Amino acid sequence: MERGRVEAFSDGVFAVAITFLVLSIKVPSTSGPGSLVHQLLKLWPAFAAWLISFMVIGIIWVNHHTFMNKLARVDRAMLFLNLLLLLFVVFLPYPTGIVADYLKVGGWDAKVAVALYGAVMLGMSLAFSAMYRWAGRHDELLDESVDVGQHRAAFRQFAVGVPIYAGLVAVSFLSAGVALAGHFALAVFYVFDQTVARAGA
Repeated sequence: MERGRVEAFSDGVFAVAITFLVLSIKVPSTSGPGSLVHQLLKLWPAFAAWLISFMVIGIIWVNHHTFMNKLARVDRAMLFLNLLLLLFVVFLPYPTGIVADYLKVGGWDAKVAVALYGAVMLGMSLAFSAMYRWAGRHDELLDESVDVGQHRAAFRQFAVGVPIYAGLVAVSFLSAGVALAGHFALAVFYVFDQTVARAGA
């Protein structure tokens, strides 16, 4: 199958997922306690979870676009790996909403909420890494302009997020706030990381 059809379908899923994220931020009630400013400030966990998730989906979309440009075609296995990635992407608004509601409550439930969030992030990282590795092992899928050796060599650096996300899941049970800050830091790192782009240079 030509990659253009796969990329167009994926773009639609990314667009839906990134739009649904905003639903995790509740509109303050006009009869709620305190002023509107006070109520908005109390919603900081929702804004924090939304920002991190928006960054993550945006980063994955950019890297997905860059990765697809390196492919000449896709095979059946790549189609299913891409669907696995999209499964986690479209699910992300759900744990984002849970974090938004439970982080302000604190306690064990907040830790479980952030751990669930981290597990979805880990799933996305594993799925995208699997796509990247599959293309490297089946270089007939790659465009002739792509340096296959460099693509394979970059996998280890590109997949650094997998053990970090796994570690953040564990950290969640110690401190939900620290784990969420870790997710933000990792998202910022991926904003500036150019591994995927360099691998096809």
